[in-house]
Order: sequence, then structure tokens, then C-alpha cells
Amino acid sequence: MKKKRDDGIPVRGTCVKKWFLVMKLICVFTLFLLFKVSANGLAQKKINLDLERVSMLEIIQELRQQTGYKFFFNHNELKKVKDVSVKFVDEELERVLDVVLGNVNLAYRIEQGVIIIVPGKVKDGKKEVRIAGSVTDEKKHPLPGVTVIVKGVTLGTTTDVNGRFSLTLPKMENVSLLFSFIGMETQEVKYTGQDTIRVVMRESSEQLEEVIVRTGYQNIDKRKLTSAVQTIKMDDIKVAGMNTIDQMLEGRIPGMIFMQNSGQVGAAPKLRIRGTSTVLGNREPLWVLDGVVLTDPVNVDPAQINDLDFVNLLGNAISGLNPNDIEQIDVLKDASATALYGAKAGNGVIVITTKKGKAGPPSVTYSGTGSFTRRPRYSDRAIYLMNSKERVDVSRELVERGVYYSNVDSWVGYEAVVQDYYNGAIDYKEYNRLVAYYETLNTDWFDIVCQDVFSHSHTLSLSGGSANIRYYASLGMSDENGAIKGENNKRYSTTLNLTANYERFTARFQLQGNVSSRNYNPSELGVLDYAYNMSRAVPAFNPDGSRYFYQRASSTIPVYNFNVLNEMDNSGDKTKGSAINMQAHVGYNVIDDLKLEGTLSYAVSNTNQEIYFTEDTYYVHKLRADQTERNDLCPVGGELRKSDVRSTNWMARVQANYTKNVGIEGKHNVSGSAGLELNSQRYDGFNITRRGYHRDRGKLFSSVPQTYTGYYNQFMASANALGVITENLTNSVAWYAMVGYDYDNRYMVNLHIRGEASNLFGSRANDRMMPIWALSGRWNMKQDILKSVDWVDDMALRGSFGYQGNMLSNQTPNMIIRQEADYSGKYGEFHSKVAHYPNPDLRWEKTASTNVTLDFSFLKNKINGSVSWYYKKTRDAFLTKTISEINGTKQYVVNSGTLVNKGIEVSLNFTPINRVGLDGGKRGFVWRIDPQLGQVLNELVNNAINNRNNVLRDEIEYTDMLSGDVDIAGEPLNTFYSYRFKGLSPVDGSPIFYGAEDELQEELSKKYNNMEREDVFLEVMERSGRREPYLQGGISNYLGYRNFGLSFNLAYSLGNKIRLLKLCTEYGTTNPNPSSNLRREFVNRWRKPGDEEHTNIPGLNTVAGTHASPWWSSGTNMTHRIASNIYEMYDNSDIRVVSGNYLRLSSLSFRYNVDDRFCKKLGLKSAYINLTGTNLFTIAHKKLRGQDPTQSGSSPNVNLSVRPTYSCNLSITF
Repeated sequence: MKKKRDDGIPVRGTCVKKWFLVMKLICVFTLFLLFKVSANGLAQKKINLDLERVSMLEIIQELRQQTGYKFFFNHNELKKVKDVSVKFVDEELERVLDVVLGNVNLAYRIEQGVIIIVPGKVKDGKKEVRIAGSVTDEKKHPLPGVTVIVKGVTLGTTTDVNGRFSLTLPKMENVSLLFSFIGMETQEVKYTGQDTIRVVMRESSEQLEEVIVRTGYQNIDKRKLTSAVQTIKMDDIKVAGMNTIDQMLEGRIPGMIFMQNSGQVGAAPKLRIRGTSTVLGNREPLWVLDGVVLTDPVNVDPAQINDLDFVNLLGNAISGLNPNDIEQIDVLKDASATALYGAKAGNGVIVITTKKGKAGPPSVTYSGTGSFTRRPRYSDRAIYLMNSKERVDVSRELVERGVYYSNVDSWVGYEAVVQDYYNGAIDYKEYNRLVAYYETLNTDWFDIVCQDVFSHSHTLSLSGGSANIRYYASLGMSDENGAIKGENNKRYSTTLNLTANYERFTARFQLQGNVSSRNYNPSELGVLDYAYNMSRAVPAFNPDGSRYFYQRASSTIPVYNFNVLNEMDNSGDKTKGSAINMQAHVGYNVIDDLKLEGTLSYAVSNTNQEIYFTEDTYYVHKLRADQTERNDLCPVGGELRKSDVRSTNWMARVQANYTKNVGIEGKHNVSGSAGLELNSQRYDGFNITRRGYHRDRGKLFSSVPQTYTGYYNQFMASANALGVITENLTNSVAWYAMVGYDYDNRYMVNLHIRGEASNLFGSRANDRMMPIWALSGRWNMKQDILKSVDWVDDMALRGSFGYQGNMLSNQTPNMIIRQEADYSGKYGEFHSKVAHYPNPDLRWEKTASTNVTLDFSFLKNKINGSVSWYYKKTRDAFLTKTISEINGTKQYVVNSGTLVNKGIEVSLNFTPINRVGLDGGKRGFVWRIDPQLGQVLNELVNNAINNRNNVLRDEIEYTDMLSGDVDIAGEPLNTFYSYRFKGLSPVDGSPIFYGAEDELQEELSKKYNNMEREDVFLEVMERSGRREPYLQGGISNYLGYRNFGLSFNLAYSLGNKIRLLKLCTEYGTTNPNPSSNLRREFVNRWRKPGDEEHTNIPGLNTVAGTHASPWWSSGTNMTHRIASNIYEMYDNSDIRVVSGNYLRLSSLSFRYNVDDRFCKKLGLKSAYINLTGTNLFTIAHKKLRGQDPTQSGSSPNVNLSVRPTYSCNLSITF
């Protein structure tokens, strides 16, 4: 036994024998006096204690300091006592000792002026009361860690892992206990002598008092938050049938623009947080998992990622995460919230917090979901296409008017019958029979290449642990099939989270891993685009059920038998991926106010992609051209493209946190943190294209005879055939600090600063290290001037200002020359190429960000929310400058742009009805409605074009204006332009446009030849609008009664414009190809003079060569080409631009929670079943005629729209 004894304890000495009796009497008398004085002192000392969850050793230390008394105790015995909370004001020491020690079965006695603590009850004749009980939640699950406090005295304890508690205290009058737990409403229960107290805790409606905001570097009580952060619980947004987190964010985050441009399985949406702060850099937000930055598995060029028509099927940083493993999502928006992440966080940060284990017995949860996705159908409002009869009528009109078919690649359908009849191959009777057959054929191409599909996902998780060690582990599987045949996305995932604490140490270890496979049809095949544009008067099968092949020609080959199912069977795009992410975190409390932390993470991912075409495909047949040795680029076999990418990342961080309450009443709180962080990110890639590939012969390659000169001189000499190795390394070192001051929970001020250096930036020291900083503050008005206003539950004003930075990953201060493998026989040297032009003077993009937010809660939290205003200005924005090729490159990145983003965000939460019983029962009715709104307005204030850079202005093509790829000063990014439609010609029904009239050819050509290219485009085009919406939001509703719940989420988008799907460009300048289908609106086309008065649909041009080469399309009359033909102008004219506004029922869910009594009989803790529908309907502009607002006519291909999905989810916990 280890004892603590103070030196002041009297020690009996030895004396001379003759004085022994006298000294003995003196000692006895002295001890008697000391005992009396000590006893009186215990009664006279006044104690003030206010300690929260502290050990008994800490209480004794505090008593020793306040009283000066010495204590004698068994150290090991006191360590066994659980932490307690105590509060005494001007209380006598004797009373304090009776209550504190009596509650933990300890007693005390006083000997020789020392307070001796021993096991057992207080032996002073006082009566004691023992109170015991249990605490559960509404589902009858035991709640460990609930604080139990004796009201008035504030002596307390906590519940154990089984939710049980016990208290022993002196007999008192009017004893009441207070029960509190994070996320639950505090309950007061009066003790009336009952043997056992059973308490049911229910979730608190005062969410503002409970939310902990996690930024990755800090965990902040929302009541003390000074930054712009939106926090959502995963359970509030999780939707059955959606397998990725980003898809669930639509309409949930004010200020976040959500754009889903394809309904293909695995297609990643595009996200913008508070607009766009960069022109050339990646505009996607930064993803963070438990404080560690995640990276995309493949390093895709920012220009491609930013392209609104690019469909990302490769996955993003969070594609491998299982939504069932996620606990909370925090979206960091302003400079104050994102400053600590440095240059990577210029577009906002999304912090994901995974589930952690909870103390208690093991809990196993299974969640399974089955989903049905509906394929496209011609009956859908979005499929506004001709049927067979309507399409044959168009062909008949062309034939009757003596049309001349030019560049026809397929003689099929009605046109093939006419050709056969003219050539005498069939008689008139057979002609009529075949025409009738094609008029009623109505081939269902969507049924042929698409399918109704069933998908399923499963997650099994285990959670539990003790007060010192807690664990969470899960296994997940997702098998998601696409509506396009042959497309599939499988994912297997695992998660392990271990959390431990021992005395002053804390530790956390996390492991996330996933394996995935993605199967698609090659983009060159364009399956959905083929189904959309293929005539229904063309069969897919012969009468005997065999596949129907029709002859298809191109400019390089004469004919080839084509069937889309054959192409799908003999080609593929297969991607396999694997990733593992490990994190280790250690913390140590040096003293109560100072904590040291260290974090180490390592992540590695591998992505292997194969795209193949066998020798039986049309793609390979085109490579063979005329099949001569001189031109044949694939003499034997097929083609295989292989791409392997390996990504490795590591991060090391050390951080010190300090917090201290100072002042007499502790009203002043000073906090600070400082840290050092090292990051390294590396991509290694290898790409190669091989031909002579035989997939059906063991995936072997065959050699090609040397006589095929075209194959060796053109293909084998290319970089793709030789193989391309890519390496990309980004290293950075950063220091950061946070300083905060809080006065009485009313006024708060925080300063965040980070300095970061990277190997990507200029050689000048002041450009390599850029400080990123932000100052923010908060005024809790409810704790100040609104204390007496009863109907105001909470009101706070917070604001911030700071600077963010951004860098480009493809820039370097030094020239990088790539040594090529090409050998020059003439010079006897290998070739080299400038891979990266030196850019030592490139500076950081700097964004100044201002944010002001008002938080409020009224009428007992029936109404709460926030309103925010922000303003962001980016200076030194990266723009591309065209330079002379003598420098070794055509383009150069410079700091010459200024961007402005501003907007308003509104987040509201209403609870109009809440009849749920105060006892925690679920028999009442509740209705919650949460509308969200976010406005984003951006503008390019200044750029190189505005500075009259004629070289750059002359590099602009008219297609850039049409697609919105030109950045024009004074306009939002992605602003696109359209030709000005004037009307239809009364002669032939061809479209006419302002600035391109034939009768004004001489005048206009002279005018345009004296203008710069961009000015010519602006003359013939007009601004149509922006492609990105500026206002998005959602309205979430929940209605609950007893065990039933109904929820639905409406998402809306406003402010963008889109083009209608192409009407004329697909068939060129004369007439539609026999194999092509047309939009049904073409039924109302111009047919005769006078029709131009009541239709704007052009007529069929039956004269060969008419409008094929207008005066403004060649360099003979015009220096600057403004279009290819009038039909391209028509599809890209203002008359084909409509509003992209929409209101979508993104999800509708009905949930039933299985009754607790029934679950108990089955041995379950809880269970529920959920029926969900997603993307059920969309309300949009009537001119779209059902075209989904996510489908844009600006895209080169028609993409699959977001499909309706119906899901059933079952979750059980035991």
C-alpha cells in the first residue's frame, strides 16, 4: 500500500526516563487540544467548489488548498472511485466531506490534525439515503455516461455502460435529481422514497444547444462558432437508393450549387460552394475525412473537371466511402472556416466525420437496400421523338420533292425501299408492303440498349466498448446496375475505428478500405445518344430473331455492316480500383489546460482502366480504312487502351491546444492552438494503346507484318503506342495557429492564420510562402441585451474577414523538358519536348472573403435558422495568355484576372406541430419543415481580354462563345452566347439571322473584316445567360405519428439557361440521314410559303448544295468564320434557349419503426423499414417539352437523364 503522509504529522520521540511520565501527560493534553481545535475548524471552514467530472484526488487537492488541512489516504483506493461532479457554495467542510465521501462508500476521521480517509460508511450517526435507477432512450436502449446531479447540492455521478446509477447521500428534504446528456433534454425527477428510478431521455428540440461543429482541426460548440459552417447529420439526409454522399447533398446546403449532368450509374455531380473563385484551377470543393484531406483517385485536368458537359465516370475522392459509416457532414464556406486548410481550400471544404464506437455492450446493425431503376421510354415526357409513321412521312416528303441525298452513310428504312423500287429490285406491291411495315415498325431502341434494373447494397456494423476503449467496424457491399445495358458499379468497403483513453492519454486509429469495379460502354459508342437519334423505322432484328445489320459508311471506309448490340458485345470500358486510408492520432494532456496532439495518415489508391474494341466492331473497321497496307492502321485484331494510375498521399501533423478560464469568476476564456503540417501527394501513371488485340484468344496480341507501312509509320510512331509515363508530385509544408478570446459566452473573437510553401510556386521567397489568415467574431445577443425577451430563445451575430489562396498543380517555377523516345536518324539524337514551361513569376491567386451571419431561434425553438451575406473577391486570378510558339509552347499562365462572388444564404427550421409526449413517448404528431436557399452571383471583373490583348482576342473561336468557354469581363463565368434568329425564309423555309443576311453580304463582310474576331462574334450573337444556376435550395418536410414517418425533399434551381436538344445539326445542311430520327416538334416544320407566319421550325431543304457554303463561312469573303452552316446557327440560336429553372421531388420516403415490444420478443434492440422514391418528377419550363433540365443541347452527345428509382430499406439492430 502506498501512502501519502505529510511531514507535519507529530512523531513521538524518546525521553529521559524520569521525565517520561510528565511528557506523556503533556502529549496527551496537547493531542486533546489539537483534536478539539481541528473539530471546531471543520465546522468553521467555508468551502466553495465547482468541479465537473473530476477524480477524487483532484477534489482532495482542492480541499487541501482551501483549508490547509492535511489528508491521509490510500492512493489506490481513491483511484478506483469514478469521476464525480460537485458544486458547493459557502458550505461547511464537514458537510462537504459527508456528502462527497458518503456517496462513494468512504468515511473519514480526524487524528492528530490529519483527515484520514478510510473505506466504509460515515460513522457520525447521520442517516443516509441510497438512490438507484436506470436511464434509457426512447427506444429503451441503455444510455451510458448520463450525468446525474442532486439539485441544489449538485453532487453527481454518471450512469455505467448499462445505463445504471446509484447515489448515497445524507438524508435530506425535497431531493430532486437532474439528468442530462448531450443531444437529450435535461430532465428533473423528484425522489419520493422509491426503490428504483427509471428515466427515459428523449432527443432535445433545442438543437442549437447541442451541435458540435467539426472542422477537422477543432471541435467547436455551435454556440461559440464564429465562422460560416453548415452542419448536417447523415441520418437527416441519407436516402435509400443513393450510394454516394455527394448525391445526397442536393438542396441541403445553402450556397452550394449542385449540378448532375448525367444519370449514368457512378456519374459524379459537380459542386460549387459560394460560386467560383478560380478560372483555370479546379472548382470542386475539398473533401476531408476525420481531419485528413482526401484526393481523387485519378488526377484529371482541371479544365476537364470544370467542363459542364464532361461526365465524370472515374469517381472522386469520396466514391469509395459507405454512407452508412458517416456520422456528420460539416461544410466550411468562409475564409475563417477554411483558413487552416490553406491553398487547397479556396473552393470550400466538406468535412466528413465517421461513426465512432460508443461505450456499452456490443451492438450489431444490419442495413440492406434493394432498388429498382426505371429505364427511359418513348412515352416519357423527356423523350419527344418521332414515331415510325411520322419519320416515314418526312422521308416521303423528301422523295416526293425530288430530294438529292448527299453524304448518306446508311440506306435503310423507307429510303432503302424507294431505292430498291427505283432499281427494279422489288415490285410496287412489295414496295407498299414494306412501306406499311416501316410505318408501323416503331423499333424501341431504348428497350434494346437500356433496361429496368435492380440494385442492392448491404452494410453490417459492430459497435461497443468500455469507458476506456471503444470500437466501430463495418463491412459494406454495393451492387449498382445502370439503366444502360452493360453498365455496372460494384463497391466493397470496410471501416475500422478504434478510440482509447487512459488517464491523460487519448488515441485513435482508423482504417478505411474499398475495392471497386466499374463497367461502361466506350464513350465512342455513345449508346444513349445512338438510341435517341436512331430512326424507329429501322429494325434491330430480322423477322427470324437474328440481329439486323445495315450498311454504314464513313468518309474513310466504303461500307460496313453495323448493329449496335454487336458493338456493345464487342467493346467495353472496365475500371478496377482499390484504396486504403489509414490514420493514427495520439493526444496527451500535459496539464488540464494544455493538450498535445499528433496525427499521421497514409493513403494509397490504384486505378486500372481498360478500353477495348475487338476486330468485329465498326470502330476498328474504320481504322482499316480502305484496307491497303499503306492506310490500314489496324491490320489484325482489335485495340486495347490501358491506363494505370497509382496515387499515394501522406500527412504528418503536430498540434498544441491551450485553453484557460481566467478572472475571479472565470468569465474570461483564452484559447490557442498551433501546429506544423507536412503533406505529400504523388500520382504515377502509365498509358498505352496496343493493336492486334485478341480478347477472345486469351487476351493475346498478334504481330503485324512489316509491309503495313501505315500501321508502323503512323500508329506505332505515336506516343500512345509507345506508352506515356506521367509523374506528378506536390509537396507542401505549413504552419498554422489559432487564437481565441471569449468573454462570458457573450463576445468571442478568433484569429486563424496559416503559412504554406509548395514546390509548385515561384522561385521568389515572397511568392513561395503565402500567409492565409482570417479574423472572425461572434456576439451572443441572447446572453446580453436580449436576456429578458422571452420569445427569443437565441440570437447571435457572427462575422469574418480573411484571405484564401489557390495554386495550380500543373505549373512549376522551372522548365521541365520531357525526353522523348523518338530517335532522329538524320541528326542522330533523341527528341525532347517542353512538358512544362517555366513560370517563376507566377503568384498565388488571392481571395478576400467577407461573411456576416445572423443566427436566431424563436418561440421555444419552433422557428430557428440563420441568414448570411458574403462577398468574395479574387485577385491575381490565373488566366491563359497566348504567346509565340518560338518559346516552345502556345499558351502561358499569368496572374491577370479579378473575380467577384457574392450572395445571400437562408437556412430555416420550422416545427409547426409537435405533440410528442413529454415522457418520451411517440404517440404524438410532429411536423417539421426545413427550407434552404442559397444565392450565388459571380462576375469576371477584369481579364486579359478586357485589357485589349489582340492576340488573345483573335484566338477565340465561335464555338467557345456558343459553349460558354470564353471569360468575358463584366459577365459571370460560363456565360454563353447565341445567334440572333430573325425568322424563316418565305422562299424555302430556311432560317435567317441578324448579322448574316444574304442581301447584306457586301456591307457586312466589309464591316466584319475590319473588326477583331471577338467583336464580330458579339455582333452576330447575343448574350443568352449563364449555364450555372445562381439560386438553389431545397424544402425538406417530415411528418411523424407514433411509429410512422413520412418525409420528402423538394429541390429547386433558378437562374441558368440551357439549349434545347439539337434539331437540325444532326442532319447537316440538306436533309436528315435515313437512319436518323427527328424531334417531334419537326412535325410542325415549314412546308410552304406563308408557314413562316405561324412556325419557327425550318423546312426541309431539298436542293443540293443550298446553304452548304454561305458567304460568311469561308475565308474568301470573311476573315473570321462565324459558323459552319445555317442549321448549326439555328440549333445555337436564341430561339432554342430556354430557362433551366426546375422544381424536383428529389426524394419521398415512408418509414415504419417496428414496435419496441415486438422487437424485444425477437431479441432485437430496434428495427425499421423504409420505402423511398427518388427523382420522381420534375417541373420545368414548358418549352423543354419534357427535356430534363440536366440535359443540355450544348453537350456533343445526349446524356442519360437522372432516372426515377424506387427503394426498400430494412435496418435491424441487435
